[in-house]
Amino acid sequence: MTIKKDEIEQIFRGNYNVMLILANRLLHDREAACDVVHDVFATLLDGSVSSVNTSYLLNAVRYACLKRMRSLSVRERFLKFYSLDINEIESCDWPEEEDVIKLNDVIDRFMPEQTRRILKLKFNGRLTYKEIAEELSVSEVTVYKHLSQALSILRQHFNCNER
Repeated sequence: MTIKKDEIEQIFRGNYNVMLILANRLLHDREAACDVVHDVFATLLDGSVSSVNTSYLLNAVRYACLKRMRSLSVRERFLKFYSLDINEIESCDWPEEEDVIKLNDVIDRFMPEQTRRILKLKFNGRLTYKEIAEELSVSEVTVYKHLSQALSILRQHFNCNER
């Protein structure tokens, strides 16, 4: 048995706002959130669903949002998640590709292997001091000292080049 159109209208009136809030929190985009919620109700209208409750609707919104996010490029996901304007990302405040290349060159040429490994785990892997220490079987103090050494090398190298 499929859901009748008047029942769908009642479901819409009773659940639309909650569904829209959830979609907006997940997508950080009001227009996209409206589209997702409308798509969920469109699937109800096609007759493939026989019964609906609030839990079903919220799960349908969540899955539709996840599907939409997966379809976005990494850059678009980053923009949506942090709600940034494209002009902010492309401003001169962000490091130029040449600077990133220089930074990686300094890391590879002037830092000991263990310091490089710790630096990459911290900034590329986004691990905590404790996680790095556990992974490399060293103390958290050792992790701190290596990161401090790495930052000193970077400061020294880039300050010398600016003069």
